Amino acid sequence: MFDLLELQQLVSQEMPPEHRRQQEVVDAYLHRMGRGFSPAFLDDFWMEVGKLFSLESDQAFLSGLHLGVELTLALAPQPPRSPRP
Repeated sequence: MFDLLELQQLVSQEMPPEHRRQQEVVDAYLHRMGRGFSPAFLDDFWMEVGKLFSLESDQAFLSGLHLGVELTLALAPQPPRSPRP
């Protein structure tokens, strides 16, 4: 049986350069937003964005789980058929 913890060792823990560059772009926008909106507005906004991301990640998880079940059922050996009397 495959140990999932072994998989974690294969995944790099460092942030890829393209992710770091994109994070810098987003940070610049966040800084500009902070100058134009009140802290209360930004707090409310990010709470709602967080709820949206949560719903999206829940849906992605359920979709992946459903796909995994379908794949498992498709690959599972079918029980032998017994002849009809």
